[in-house]
This record gives sequence, C-alpha cells and structure tokens, in this order.
Amino acid sequence: MVKTVFAFLLFFMCLLGAWAQDTGQLPQSPQVVFEGEVNHGFYLAPSLQLSRFQGTSGFLAGGRGAWLLNHKVALGVAGYALTTQNNIGEIPETNNAFLQVGYGGALLEYIPKPNQLLHVTFPLIMGIGGAAYTDNFSDNQNTGNYSYEIYHTDTFLVIEPGLQAELNLARFMRLGLAFSYRFTYGVQLPKSTDQDLSAPALTLTAKFGRF
Repeated sequence: MVKTVFAFLLFFMCLLGAWAQDTGQLPQSPQVVFEGEVNHGFYLAPSLQLSRFQGTSGFLAGGRGAWLLNHKVALGVAGYALTTQNNIGEIPETNNAFLQVGYGGALLEYIPKPNQLLHVTFPLIMGIGGAAYTDNFSDNQNTGNYSYEIYHTDTFLVIEPGLQAELNLARFMRLGLAFSYRFTYGVQLPKSTDQDLSAPALTLTAKFGRF
C-alpha cells in the first residue's frame, strides 16, 4: 500500500514539474493565413465570355463580385448565362429545339502581384449549372406570335479554373482577359453529355472597386 501511494505521489510530482516547465515558456502565436493587419477591398465586374456548347460557339453574359483580402486574395461569387441561340435540332417533342445554359457559384481568385501594371491572376469558379431544351419560335413580322416551351431540364456541377492577364487602367478599374476551361459533371439530357457542355472559354472582364 505504501509503495502504491509513493508511486502515485512520484507520478503526480512529475506531472506538476512538467506543467510548471511548460507554463514557464512564452505562449506561441497560432499560425494564420494573414499576418498582421488585414487590408480589405472589393470589386464588381461585368463579364462577356466566348465558349462552345455541343460544338457550337456562343456568347455568355455575366459578372463577378468579390471581397479582397490584402490585395491578393478574392472571395466572391460569379455567374454566366448563354445569350445566343444554340439549335440542337430534333428531339421527340419538337423538330427545332434550342439549348439554354447558365451556371454560377463561388469564386476564389489569387493575385500574386496586384501592383504591377500588367499582371496575372488565377480565378477558380466552383458551383452548379442548369441546362434546358426549349422551343423558341417567333413570328413577330407576320402575326406577332411568340411561343416558348421548356421540354427538358437538368442541373450539373461546374468547376472552371482559369488564367487571367489583367491591366491596371486606374486605381478603381482593371481590365482582364482570361482563358479558362469549364468542366461539367452530371449532365443527363437526351442529346447532351458532360463532354458537350465542357469546353474552353475566353472571358473579358472589367473590374470596378477598391483594390
């Protein structure tokens, strides 16, 4: 019994010694992404994109909005919608169907050297998209009739990494030209697959904000 108590006391004293030695050391600061004072900014950016859907070129209109941290990291949202008609031909419901596409999601952008007159950025969009087959018939010249019917719809995942060349036009404005590739996952339409909606893209963007 005495040996057990002595062993316990010895173990407890060792713990106290280790604790005292540890508390005698200066506390270490946690490692963080941004050291010191963080500079905040923002930008809003209308965009025009040229890409391909099912082998046909088309224009997309959209935009981006982001919160800037220390001039180099942008966290925000982005979205685009196809503005040109993309005729995919015959489907069971009609002889003249059109493809409509839109997508958007979270935006992450890294800007290594934002103060250089001409510099590069690395934008990444991750989100969801939607596609639909529609009937888009207009006979405005003769009767003024217009019909629009949705036949098939589907949603899918989108990941779009890119490389952008950006020019500092003014303290509040930057102009960028980006090359990116849109990867789509989960497209299930009668005449469309992931490969049909995945394609390279060229995007012109004008940023306005506090950089």
